Amino acid sequence: MTMVAKLSTWLPTNNWVRFLFAPILVFIATSVDRNYQTDFWHHLARGQAMAEQGRLVNQDLFTYTVAGVSFQDANWLTQLIYHYVFQAGGLPLVQLANSFVLAIVMVVVVALCLRSSRSFMASAAMGIFTFLGLWQLLIIRPQTFSLLLFVLIYTMLELAQRRRSWLVLPPLLMALWANMHGGFPIGLVLVGSYVLAALWDSWHLRGKEFWRNGKLWCFALCLLACLSATLINPYGWHVYEYVGVTSSVANARRIDEWLPPGLQLFAGKVWVASVLLILFLFALPGRRPRATEVSLVLCFLPLSCGSIRMVTWWLLIIAPIAAGLIMENVRGFFTFEEKPETPTRSAAITVLVLAIVAVSCVPVLEEYNPVLNWIGRTKRTEDDLYRLASKLRQEEGKGRVFSRFEWGEYLGWSLAPQYKIFMDGRIEIYPDDVWQDFSAITRGRADWEKVLDRYGVDYLVLDSSGFNADLIPQIRDSDSWEELAASGNAILFRRRPPREALAGIEAH
Repeated sequence: MTMVAKLSTWLPTNNWVRFLFAPILVFIATSVDRNYQTDFWHHLARGQAMAEQGRLVNQDLFTYTVAGVSFQDANWLTQLIYHYVFQAGGLPLVQLANSFVLAIVMVVVVALCLRSSRSFMASAAMGIFTFLGLWQLLIIRPQTFSLLLFVLIYTMLELAQRRRSWLVLPPLLMALWANMHGGFPIGLVLVGSYVLAALWDSWHLRGKEFWRNGKLWCFALCLLACLSATLINPYGWHVYEYVGVTSSVANARRIDEWLPPGLQLFAGKVWVASVLLILFLFALPGRRPRATEVSLVLCFLPLSCGSIRMVTWWLLIIAPIAAGLIMENVRGFFTFEEKPETPTRSAAITVLVLAIVAVSCVPVLEEYNPVLNWIGRTKRTEDDLYRLASKLRQEEGKGRVFSRFEWGEYLGWSLAPQYKIFMDGRIEIYPDDVWQDFSAITRGRADWEKVLDRYGVDYLVLDSSGFNADLIPQIRDSDSWEELAASGNAILFRRRPPREALAGIEAH
């Protein structure tokens, strides 16, 4: 065998390209994302506080509206990870790590699709479809680890259909999950879906003696072990109170992610398409859906109808199901078989190009990316907030800051402890009266100035892009406030000392 022939056996095939395309797409899209990282900075702030104090932070340290209020922090382990990664390489390294984890999630999803369909083409298609549905939700936050743990448990449950020893691992991952993100109860729903499927299979085979089925007992004990494992956290069973309060408060206050999926959002359109796809595939005359597939759909579809956040789990669940049913029906109608592919240089070149593009999109290297430089790199909102925070540090003494709650996360992290904020992303800890006052100020209600006076607010960091469109003109017309600085869409206002405010009134 010649050297060229030997080398060709190590070259990738077109199937490599199909398998890797969706994971690399996820990595690139999340690596070049320059949008404001909502729901990251307050986690980083608490991670920093825990590292400095050497203990869990179970009370508010950053606001003046609910200062000292107690709460359960189910994200504490992720927050510490964020702190140490940020210390090592700042936001670029955190974003790189987040993109890498999300790419692994997609690798697992595509592998599950391949296992069910035995088709690289169908697996790649469902991977891309899943990515499109999740795209708007893939930001830097603890939910990234929930996605990873969810698909890993999903994989183990699938493997346990043939080898029950895999059921030892889900409880271990659930114990980890309960300390990383409050989304861990969805893992119990996932395991419970397999218990229901095993119950149905057992009833179908044994009738009234269904309870004698060993598979059913194995999955039921796994569910019990998973439930028990979630109690291995600093708050015990009280962690479920945090989950319940967060979801109910977010829904009541009309937070976008917790609203039902609508066609006004791209994720809502993908959700509708996914539901129609599954219903169509279930109705086809080919292979009948398996008990596990029916159980998963029946458990996760109603949840996905309730909120955009639950659509995430629905899309991850149905990807392997849809891939498998598509190929079963295609093979039923047509003579179709994917033949083993031989390695080719063109496939090797494609894989190499994808790898180069992915590496060039790494945050620390993006300035050398010719495509990004050509289309123009979007400036981060954090850059504007950094400039205003630097201006505030030049002010003497301490102060109270009001801003949109997403920006409050960054300001709370960057200005503590000298400055306190009105509100950040932990919406579950703010009582209704504080939330209503926040809304009144944001909308520029007639009594906005009285509300600010009542809270003793010293500074305003407002968004001129539309969020504070009704408030900013009134601030500028008021003699009690002066514009101190601006950067991008962010504007910093300072309360005038009483004498200056009085002089302004007399001048009018």
